Amino acid sequence: MAKQEKTEKELLREMIEKLDKLIGVIAIQGKSKDDQIKVLVSLGFTNAEISKITGMPKGTVDTIRAKRKKR
Repeated sequence: MAKQEKTEKELLREMIEKLDKLIGVIAIQGKSKDDQIKVLVSLGFTNAEISKITGMPKGTVDTIRAKRKKR
């Protein structure tokens, strides 16, 4: 069974997603956990993605975001 090649649009979408993650990682360097989450949320990342990028447990990200919403 031949492996289906990706279309140009699919490849571009993957490249954009990877660049977004790279920009997010660069943008949070040297910032507090709270500020890291704030920046990544502003860039459109989900809690699960923020957890992977920052190394924080997803529950911690969820909690910090919930506290920010209450303010």
